[in-house]
Amino acid sequence: MSSSGASTATLSKERIGSSQESLPVSTEKTEIKLNGGFLAWSQVLVSFLLVVNGFGYFSSFGLFQSHWMSFLDKSASDISWVGSLSLFLLFFLGTFSGPAMDGGHFRSIVVVGCGFQLLGVFTTSAITQYWQLILAQGIVQGIGNGLLFTPCVALVSTYFTERRAFALSLAACGAPIGGIVFPIISRQLSGTLGYPWTIRIMGFVMLFNTLLILGLARPRQFKRSKGALVDPRAFKEPTYLFFAIGIFFTLWGVYIAYFYVSTAPPTHPLLQAKC
Repeated sequence: MSSSGASTATLSKERIGSSQESLPVSTEKTEIKLNGGFLAWSQVLVSFLLVVNGFGYFSSFGLFQSHWMSFLDKSASDISWVGSLSLFLLFFLGTFSGPAMDGGHFRSIVVVGCGFQLLGVFTTSAITQYWQLILAQGIVQGIGNGLLFTPCVALVSTYFTERRAFALSLAACGAPIGGIVFPIISRQLSGTLGYPWTIRIMGFVMLFNTLLILGLARPRQFKRSKGALVDPRAFKEPTYLFFAIGIFFTLWGVYIAYFYVSTAPPTHPLLQAKC
């Protein structure tokens, strides 16, 4: 959690109950219209596409789980290490990408992050061994997702002081949308084109999204101040502390379904249950 406060949320001196939201002091020469207009909503679209490429693609991991178990003759536990490693990097690297964005390096982060994402996808289509899968889909793509996750959330926050939750919710819809689109691509094409080309087509979809992201992204400029990588003051706020603890334990189990639901046989009672 960064304390530089350019794009990530700043620590407020007011009580949490206050409805007034604030942003750091802008250094932009021209006035930026907040809370609406093409520029602000286009940044919501940018964040949406970043989430599609990141969480949306990752939400389809159950499809990869089933395929790699069969193709590489590995257990479900072995393949789950790939997704777990990618997920760890997604959250962990946000500790560094957030401060980097605060330092004015948003575009560099996005270029490098999207590059890692695309490299991970296209190399995944050519893997033949387990260690290659760990490297391509676990590490390389995990690094790309980790570099992009925090900046894509923070980008929207800098353009909205009102209806911020609504704007962030729209951006977050990229996860379920991607979780629908990529499995459809897999089910429709893997039987005719084969799995390698199916993954490459997913990569081309992500490439198209990346081009839109690079063309539309307009990060705001703020006065920068140096700060610690992790601000311990945040953990002195009981509400935040207990929220962080709760989310930590919630994430222990929330992704199990993403990994294993598609590996269940069609004859499983839960899949045959009728409403």
